[in-house]
Amino acid sequence: MCGIAGFISLDGPRDRAWLEALGRTLTAAMAHRGEGARPPYVSSCGTVMLCAVRLAVRDRGPAGDQPMSDPAGRVVLVHNGEVYGSRSPAPPLWPRRTSCDTEFVLQQVCREPDPAAALRPLSGMFALAWHDTAAGRVVLARDHFGVKPLTYARVPGGLVFASEPGALLRTGLVPIETDPAEYVLRAWVRMDAADDRTWLRGVRALQPAECLVVEPPRVRALRYWRPEPDDAPVAPEEIRAAFDRAVADRCVSDVPRAAVLSGGVDSTAVVAGLRAAGLPVHGYVLRYQDGVGGSGDDAAHAREVAARLGVPLTVCEVGRRDAAELVPFLPARLMRPLLHGAELAMHRLYETVAADGKVVVYSGHGSDELWGYQDGRYFPVVDPAAPTHVHGRHYLTHRLHPDERPVWARLVTWLAGELGVDMAAVTEQVWERVMAEYRALDTLDPLKRGRYHLMRRFLVYVNDMVDATSSTFTLEDRPVFQDVALAELAFRCPEHLKNAGPPGGHKELLKTALADLVPEPVRRRRKQGFPSPVDPSYVRRMAALSDELGLPFGLPSLPPSLREELGVGEWMFLASSSAWLDHLAELRTDSRRRGEHDRPHVALAHPGPRGRP
Repeated sequence: MCGIAGFISLDGPRDRAWLEALGRTLTAAMAHRGEGARPPYVSSCGTVMLCAVRLAVRDRGPAGDQPMSDPAGRVVLVHNGEVYGSRSPAPPLWPRRTSCDTEFVLQQVCREPDPAAALRPLSGMFALAWHDTAAGRVVLARDHFGVKPLTYARVPGGLVFASEPGALLRTGLVPIETDPAEYVLRAWVRMDAADDRTWLRGVRALQPAECLVVEPPRVRALRYWRPEPDDAPVAPEEIRAAFDRAVADRCVSDVPRAAVLSGGVDSTAVVAGLRAAGLPVHGYVLRYQDGVGGSGDDAAHAREVAARLGVPLTVCEVGRRDAAELVPFLPARLMRPLLHGAELAMHRLYETVAADGKVVVYSGHGSDELWGYQDGRYFPVVDPAAPTHVHGRHYLTHRLHPDERPVWARLVTWLAGELGVDMAAVTEQVWERVMAEYRALDTLDPLKRGRYHLMRRFLVYVNDMVDATSSTFTLEDRPVFQDVALAELAFRCPEHLKNAGPPGGHKELLKTALADLVPEPVRRRRKQGFPSPVDPSYVRRMAALSDELGLPFGLPSLPPSLREELGVGEWMFLASSSAWLDHLAELRTDSRRRGEHDRPHVALAHPGPRGRP
């Protein structure tokens, strides 16, 4: 886990001192993601700047620092994440100077003139940017599943990008603005609102399996991979072999390891796989104080698994006071309001992991989206027992989200009315943008379409949340199940074969494949996703916090009937929305102050091309 950033001029050379100062501003804003290494790279033509902070996990010496160039100096690369190898191996182009993966990626992009051909076979999690000086081209790229983020914004005469939207806002180049209509849309679809827009006006997110090719003045986006849907039976042995390879690939690390261990199928299999490989690992599980919200089950099952596997286990607790303190803080890291109690949980868990001196964290994120949910409940569009009408346009735009979260939908509808946002336009955008990935897969099977939607929307929300909370503590989370070979098997396999057991007996195919890694009690467990706390004391504390902070956008008081319906999640959303908007207001004030004082020093001012005012 590192942080990368840069600037690409679209209208000619820039002042070198300005580009270098911009690079220092970006790296300073991402200091929590790793240590600064080399100075920013500024191209000799004065049109490109690349910079990075590095969390050294492999080959921790200075030879692996970034930006990194090939021996001829033709290609310069910055890289965030981990690339474990290539599914199309080729001999090295030059004798390796390091054992770090950044140089491996550099050789891949130097070998292939076509960016898509270079990216498609890579196995790992990554965000990349490279400048091909010979071709006069800069490429930005994100991994197949969106594990590592990359955001960008068009600014006057150029494009600025960074691993985090907050870093973009610190430059003074990107307006710090929100759009009420976008706020309502993203709140309406909640955890599935992961597309190329963000909660900030003008800030875009590069999509999974996408690269942005910049050949000034042209900027174009390309999709370099998608799984091929099929209905060919997949044997458990194939799944197990792919899982074993995924674990082996992710074993390489020169720093201490931890693992998220909830006591469910996915995390248990990951930890058992690591132990089978002979690696030391420390397990961590999180529960709310008094076990409310179902999290107490996780801790009890995790203890049983840890004892069976012989790994130490730490139980991290989130108390009522912790929740109240984190709700105003986390939006500044996530750069959005809180949408689920998992944000609190992951922040506290990673904080504990980092305090224990661990750096690499293994997790089972992504298994549910690809192989099925363990608790016997599916998201409607991937529910084998769901009636056919749930796949129709009317249901997907008008009923899907209200049926799943009715109180949430009533709250957002009230917010839209107070903000003057047209809900009819919002639901139309649900079809045009949110459900675009549901329609994108080349298959008539609605269940495969639904699973593709989950992979391209909800899983990206999870990945962004995990990256934001883990990077706060300079950690790297490695999700074993987000592996290209495993994903291609999941989309090749007929959905009914994945979950052919009795009601509540889901993930049967995956559990069969991993049977010797997962004890029988775990295979029988009906595990739910990590929930928001439901204890009334949490509700009261969140309501009081929301009252203290005021409603977002200065809106009037909630209607009494609606107020009585709200649970922890709704109150958390309202309180964190206000905290997030207050944070943006502070950033705007700071930006204006820096602009007044720093403009003569070109640290944040935006000069035109050379020779122009």
